[in-house]
Amino acid sequence: MAEDFRILLATYQDRVYNQAYRMLGNPEDAEETTQDIFMKIYKSMDDFRGESAVSTWIYRITANECISHLRKKQLNIKSFDEPFEPEGKTLADVIPDDALDPEELLLSGEVTEKIRDEVRRLPANWAMAISLYHFDDLSYDEIAEIMNIPKATVATYISRGRKQLADQLLSFMNN
Repeated sequence: MAEDFRILLATYQDRVYNQAYRMLGNPEDAEETTQDIFMKIYKSMDDFRGESAVSTWIYRITANECISHLRKKQLNIKSFDEPFEPEGKTLADVIPDDALDPEELLLSGEVTEKIRDEVRRLPANWAMAISLYHFDDLSYDEIAEIMNIPKATVATYISRGRKQLADQLLSFMNN
């Protein structure tokens, strides 16, 4: 079993970390979650029944752990519009507006980072579906199996996520 685990670790460690990083947005959370994922894999290797591909099983564990981490993290998020001082100032009031024009944004790479940030702000299931589809090039069938949901639900999550992303990015570009 230990040798099998070493093979799984060597084969999937980078893929799992990359997926966690895309979902969670920072290296520390991705590393911690990747460790949690592989601990869960190690502890449940005997439970793997072979009903799906090993990669699907690992992606499912990765998806569930990332979604759990995001849900815990979202409990501590504060809005930019929420007052944080006795005077009632918000973060939006004190952060300077040094907005670049759209061409400068694109050239600076800020748009790419903004897209990643906005994907992370989507509901966790939508973000996971979009990430698996666009960043990992998985099919709707594969995503449905990984997330343990119907294929039609995958399509709905991706469609709704894309619409919300488009709205958020249009708002960002117009500011």
